[in-house]
Parts: sequence; structure tokens; C-alpha cells
Amino acid sequence: MSNLSRKLLICIYLPLGYFDLKIQDKTVSYIAKEAQNRVNATFLNEEYNVTLPKEENTGTLNWSPAQQSWLFSASSYGSLVATILAGYVSDRFRPKIVITLAVLGMSIMTSLAPLLAGIHYWAFFFGRTIQGISGGFLFPAGCALASRWFPMNEKSTLAAIYGSGSGLGGSLVPMVVAFLCTSSMGWSAVFYPFGVAGFVYVGIWVFFVSNNPSNNYFTSDKEKEFLAKEIDFTGNHDRKHLDEGATNFPWLRLFLSPVLLANYACQFSFQFTQTVMQLFLPMFFRDHLGFSIKENGYYTTLPFVLNVVMGFVWGLVADFMKNKKILSPKTCGKVCQTIDCFGTAFAMMMLYFLPTVETPGRALPFLIIYGLCFPAGVGGYFTSLLSICPRYSGTVMSINRGWGMASHLGTPMLMTFLSHLGLSSKYLILFGLASFLQVFAGVLFLIFGDLEIQEWAKHVPSSNQISVEIGENGETVEKSTR
Repeated sequence: MSNLSRKLLICIYLPLGYFDLKIQDKTVSYIAKEAQNRVNATFLNEEYNVTLPKEENTGTLNWSPAQQSWLFSASSYGSLVATILAGYVSDRFRPKIVITLAVLGMSIMTSLAPLLAGIHYWAFFFGRTIQGISGGFLFPAGCALASRWFPMNEKSTLAAIYGSGSGLGGSLVPMVVAFLCTSSMGWSAVFYPFGVAGFVYVGIWVFFVSNNPSNNYFTSDKEKEFLAKEIDFTGNHDRKHLDEGATNFPWLRLFLSPVLLANYACQFSFQFTQTVMQLFLPMFFRDHLGFSIKENGYYTTLPFVLNVVMGFVWGLVADFMKNKKILSPKTCGKVCQTIDCFGTAFAMMMLYFLPTVETPGRALPFLIIYGLCFPAGVGGYFTSLLSICPRYSGTVMSINRGWGMASHLGTPMLMTFLSHLGLSSKYLILFGLASFLQVFAGVLFLIFGDLEIQEWAKHVPSSNQISVEIGENGETVEKSTR
């Protein structure tokens, strides 16, 4: 297998893991609801003396709405717990092992889901929680592994491909569930194919993928040397550093470094804006523009389709400009992030002020602008997160994910609070705050943003790995002994 195909395999396999996570997670949620609906339908028809075949465990799955609500949240709580440790574990130990165990945990719980549902509600809840914990380790570990395999000039494309797994998995669930539920096995048939797919994924992953190029049997020595130079944690072009786990974590830098704070601000604004557009844009169109459900579907689908397509485009364009030295990595990142933040802020404000009930079509060009600009961040802050401290990429991604989760959870709470106050300007506040956060994050990134590895993030050999020799002129010379 060629070096290009080896990296391509890893590049494809990373989002497939995230795809598997999303589709297994969403499948459980859909099936829990499906099972509840079938239970109700069976009981309703029995009242009218209509005999319908009962599914196995029908009585056990008669869960209340409150139980279902907790069930849907179980994986999120598990993922939140995992986020605290996932990055540290991925950087400290081998990310390949972390990913293997994460996918195994998800696949086992998915395969056992029908059995757990038949035992008791809390057994199923426990399985969902374990699935969430396993999934919480996947993204930081994937980023930690990617930082060992992909040089600077390929990371924007990698970021675009990696991020596509989540959206693809979520979008395919309804179609897959609808098809499999019609089989003779009923709703339980949905779990087994994806559980098996996870085990197959692990088998291929363990055989072909390594923690880094230096210990991969399928990568040539020439490619190993090239990647060791391009992915240089130390500044001394030594490839052995790629196989070492991080030991001394610069925690203060990881939380408070200006360049990372700029990235965290971008993530917070990104997640806030995305949540507003996903959850509240349809409500805004309905309340202010009088859109029907059909019109709402057309208008709100457009920007998200553009987001997926343009994510790949921006990743390729950013890496092309870096490879051809049209722009330096730092400048390229700032250009991409500026387009993202300021273009999105402009589109958000125009979406609020210009369209009216009489002229709803005015929303269309600004939805297009949003769809074109918003994913440009893949070449900006997201590439920066993968690049500036590759030895601690997993930890950085965990911290970054924490900022994103806080924003994602806080946005609906803010809308609920504004609605409780009865403010007629609640949408103005929501769209205005999203625009402000985008501009604020964009300014921070213009000032502090960087895509080059930071000095504090370069690996320095520990004291027991240093030897002292006497030079020709009698001076003391320190040398690494690893």
C-alpha cells in the first residue's frame, strides 16, 4: 500500500469512527421512541378488540415520557464525564488503543441494547451511559492520532473530512431505521448491523493503523523521515518523539495561552451560532415571516447543505495555498477565520433586519452567505487546534469541546429565559449576540491566532534522558539519550 493511500485510509477511517458513533447513538434514541410508539399502538388496538402480534419485550418497553427523556440524555451525560479525561488519556497513552476501546465499548453496548431493554429500563440506561462515555473518548483521541500522521499542509483537509462523519451519521439514521424496522425482527434488528459494523471497524483499524508513521509496517522509511521532519514536536527532526506519550502537561498554557483562548472563543461562538441556526432559525421564519412548514424546510436546509460542501472546499483551498506558499500557514488561518467570523456575523444581522412578510425572499442571499462563510473556520481555528501543540492535541480538543458544550447547552437556556420574560425582541437579542460573539472571536484570532507549533508545546527530553559529555574545547555539552 502506498504512503498516500496509507494516510488516505487513516483520513477516511477517522471520520468513519465518528460516523459510527453518531449513527449508533442516534439509532438508540430513535428506536427507544419507536418502541414506545409501538407499545401504545398495540394497547390502543387491543381496547377495540383488534388482535395485533405483540413484539418481544413489549411490556418492558412501556416507558414513560419522563423515562424516555432521561434515556435520550444518558449518552450526553456520559460523554460529558468522558470529556474531562479523554484528552489527557489520549495524549498520555496511545490514541490507537483509546480509539479501539472506545469503538468496542460503543459496539458492545449497541449489540446488547435489545437484551438490556428486555432486562430493565435501568439496564438500558446504563448501556446508553457507557456508550456515551465511550463516544466521548473518540474525538479527542482521533485528533491526537491525526496530529502524529498529518503535516501542517494537510490538516485543513483532514479537519474537513473528520468533521463530516457526525453530520453524515445523523442524516442517515431516519432512513436506515425506517428500512430495518420493517424486517421480521422488528425494532431490535436495527442494533445488530451497527454493532457488527463497529467490530469490523475495530478489526481493520487494529491491523492497518498505528499510533504514528514511525512504527507502521506499511510506511516506507523515506516517508517516515519526511513525516518526522514535517510533524516535528521537538525542533531537532528526531522521529522517536512521535512514539512518546506526553508526560509533563503545561496545564496553565493549555487553559490560558492567548492563542488557545482565541481558539476557544471561536469554538464558543461557532457552537452558539450553529445552535441558533439549527434550533431557532425555523422558529424565527415561522413567527416573523409566516413561513409554512414546507417553506421552512426549503430555506433552512440550504445553508446546512452548503456548510457540508463548503467545509471540504475551504479545507482543500487552505491546504493548497499553504502548499503553494501563496500564504503562510499563520496568514492563511487568519484569512479563513476572518471570512468565517465576519461573514457569518454580517449574514446573521441581515437575516434579522432585511426579510419581511412581504419580501421573504430577501433571506435567501444571506442564507447563502452564511452557508459559504461559516465553514471557513475549518482552515482557521480548527486547523490551529490541531497544529499549535500537536503533542497535546487530545487535551486541547477536550477543553475546546467543553467550551462548545457549554455554548450548546446555554443557548436554549437563554432562549427559554428570554421567552419567559415575554420579550418581543428575543430574536434580535439572540441573533445580535451570535453576531457579537463571532466578531469578538474574529478579532481575538486576528490578534493572537497562529497555526505554527508553539515553543512551550515542543517536547523537551526529561532529565533522565539527558547525557552530559565534554566537548573538544572542554565545554559541557548536553545530549539526548533516548
